[in-house]
Amino acid sequence: MQRMWNEWMLRNPESRLTAKQLVAQCSNIHKRQLLSQLEIEAIQYNATGEPEQQVIEEVIPHSHPEIGYTAPTTTIPLSEAATDLKDKIMSTMNTRQPRHQLQRLSDVLPESLLESVNEALRAIPTTTITETNELVYTSAAVILEMLGYKSNNGRKQYPPWKQRLEAKIKATRKDVSRLTEAKRGTMRKQVPKRYSQMSIPEALETAKQRLLALSSRLKRYTRDNEARRINRLFETQPAKVYAQWQGQNSRADPPRLETEQYWKSIWEKETAHNTNAQWLVSLRKEHSNLPEHNPVTITVADIQERISGMKNWTAPGPDMIHAYWLKKLTALHERLAAQMNQLLRDGTHPGRLTEGRTILIQKDPSKGAVPSNYRPITCLSTTWKLMSGIIATKINRHMDQFMSNTQKGIGRDSRGAKHQLLVNRTVAQDCKSRHTNLCTAWIDYKKAYDSMPHTWITECLELYNINRTLRAFIGNSMKLWKTTLEANGKPLAQVSIKCGIYQGDALSPLLFCMGLNPLSQIINKTGYGYRLRNVANISHLLYMDDIKLYAKSERDIDSLIHTTRIYSTDIGMSFGLEKCSRMVTKRGKVVHTGGVSLPEGTIADIEDSYKYLGIPQANGNLEQATRKAATATYLQRVRQVLRSQLNGKNKTRAINSYALPVIRYPAGIIRWPKEEIQTTDVKTRKLLTMHGGFHPKSSTLRLYASRKEGG
Repeated sequence: MQRMWNEWMLRNPESRLTAKQLVAQCSNIHKRQLLSQLEIEAIQYNATGEPEQQVIEEVIPHSHPEIGYTAPTTTIPLSEAATDLKDKIMSTMNTRQPRHQLQRLSDVLPESLLESVNEALRAIPTTTITETNELVYTSAAVILEMLGYKSNNGRKQYPPWKQRLEAKIKATRKDVSRLTEAKRGTMRKQVPKRYSQMSIPEALETAKQRLLALSSRLKRYTRDNEARRINRLFETQPAKVYAQWQGQNSRADPPRLETEQYWKSIWEKETAHNTNAQWLVSLRKEHSNLPEHNPVTITVADIQERISGMKNWTAPGPDMIHAYWLKKLTALHERLAAQMNQLLRDGTHPGRLTEGRTILIQKDPSKGAVPSNYRPITCLSTTWKLMSGIIATKINRHMDQFMSNTQKGIGRDSRGAKHQLLVNRTVAQDCKSRHTNLCTAWIDYKKAYDSMPHTWITECLELYNINRTLRAFIGNSMKLWKTTLEANGKPLAQVSIKCGIYQGDALSPLLFCMGLNPLSQIINKTGYGYRLRNVANISHLLYMDDIKLYAKSERDIDSLIHTTRIYSTDIGMSFGLEKCSRMVTKRGKVVHTGGVSLPEGTIADIEDSYKYLGIPQANGNLEQATRKAATATYLQRVRQVLRSQLNGKNKTRAINSYALPVIRYPAGIIRWPKEEIQTTDVKTRKLLTMHGGFHPKSSTLRLYASRKEGG
C-alpha cells in the first residue's frame, strides 16, 4: 500500500489523497468494474513502459520463379473438328496479341462445339497456371470468332443505317436551300434533275416533305434502336440500366496526378499494428491451444462447386476472362486444381495473378472531379477469384467455431443486416416498454477496408491457427497486390496495395471480419451490455465495419467506446468521428448530453437524420418517416420504369427488382399498416394504367398471378 501511495505522490504531487483513500479508490474500481480490462491494461502500459517483447514470425516470400505442372494429355485420336480447333487455338496463342474484353454470348453455346473444344483442350499441354489462363482466353476468343462475333476492341461503331439517313437528310437540305434560292430568283446553279419536271414551288414543297419524312424516320429508327439496345442490356446486365436511371454514368474524368497521389497516400502507406499491446499478449496466450486448421488440398470438386456460384458475365479483371468460360471449359478443371495446389505448396504465385483493375465511378456529380468523390470498384482476375474463393471456403469452415455470432457481415444461414436491425428493434422496444435505462453508440471507421494493416491480417491468421501453408501463401500474396486505376476506360496509374484489404474477391470480407473478431471477445469480457426481459445480454452488434454498442449507463457506454478506440488504435485503424454517434435513454426517454471526448475529437449525441444500416435511429426507429421516404422512392422508381423503353415483360421485372426492394427492405424491420400498403398498391395500379401498362377494365388479380398462370 505504502509503495503504491509513494508512486502516486511522485506522479501527482498536488494530490491530497491519503494512502487509505487511494487503496479504497482502487478497490472500488475493481469491485464495481468502472474500467474494462483493456482500459486497465492500457493504463498499466502507460505507467510502467513497454512490456516484454513478443516475437512474431515473418512470412518470407519465395524469390524463385513459378514452378510448372505438366498436365497429362490425351492419347486418344482427336476428331476432325477437335483437331482443327486445336490447331487454331495453338496458332492463336503463338501470336500473343494484346487482350481485349471479350463479347458476351447472346445465345446458348452449341453442345457439339463445346464438346469439340474440350476434346481439343485435353490435347494441349500447359505447364503453369499462367499458360492455362492464356489457354482459357484464347479458347474463348476462338469460339467467339467461329460463332461470328466481331471484336471492335471497345470502339463504338456508328450504325451504317444512321450514316445513310443522315447523308440523305444532308442532301435534301441542300436541295431545299437551292430551290429556295431558285424561287427568289437568285440561284446560280441548275435545279437538281429529280425536280426538273416540276415547277419551282411544287419542287420546293416536295423537297420539304421529303426532308420531314427522312427526319421522322431517323427519329423513329433511333428510338426503336435505343429500345432494342436497352432491352438487350436489361436482359444481360440490368444493373447497368439501373445505374443509368440513377444518374451514375457520369463521364467526368478525375485529374490524373491528384488521383494517383490520393490513392497512393491510402494504399501505399505501410503501417503496422501494436505487437506489444497488453490485450494482444493475453489473446495470444488464450489462443495458444486452439485446434490447428487441417491441411488444405484443392480438388476438382472444389473448383466445380466454387465456380458454379460465380456469376457468368461480371466485369473481368486484367485477364479479360468471364467466369462463364471457366464453367464451360471443364477439360481444364483437373489441371487447374493441380496447378493451384502447386502454388500453395510453393507458397507464392505469379504477380499477374493478383493484379486488378480499379474502376473509379463518380459518387456525386455536384461535387465535381475531386479524387475523394470517386468510388473504387475493383475487378480481379477470374482465376484468382476462383482460387481465393476456394481458400475462403476452407478457412470459413475452420473459423465457424471461433467467429463471433454478433458479426453478421459474413456467414451462412443469416439474414445479415436485417438480423442486426431486428435485434436492435427488440432492444429499443424492450427499453421503451419497461422504462429502463439504455445507452447506445454507433462506431464507424475511417476508410475501414483500406486501413487494416497487412501485419494485423497475418497476426489474425496466426491467432486462429490457420494452416501454415495458407498463412504463407496469403502473406506472400499480399506483397504482390497491385491494381491499375481506370476512369471511363482510360488507365490512370498503377498502385501497390501495401495497406488495407484487396477488395473484389471472396477472401477479402473474411480477412476483414477476422481482423475485427478479437474486438467481440474483448467487449464480451467487460460484462457490460443491456439485459433484456428474458435475461439475454446484448453488448454489441457487428455488420462488417458498422459497430453498435449497448450498455445500461453512460459510464458503461463510455467505457465500451474507449475500449473499442484502444483496440482500433492498436490495430492501426481510426474512427470516422463525423459518422459516429451516441444516444442516452433514461427511463425510456432520450436525454441530451455533451457526448464523449476522445483524443481524436468528440462523439456527439445522435441527430434526427442518423441512420444505422439504412434505418433512422434517433428516438428509436422513426417508423413513419421511414415508411414515407421508402414509399416516395418506390413510386418515383415505378414512374421511371414505366416511362422507359423497356417492353412489358422487362418492365414487370424492373419493378420487381428495382422498385420493390426499396419497400421490401424496411418492411421486414418496421411495422407497416395494412391501410398504407393498400394505398400504395392502388397508386401503383393507377400509374400502370396511366402509362398503358394495365387496362382499366382488366382483372386486378392478374397483376398478382405469375406469368405461368396467365398473370
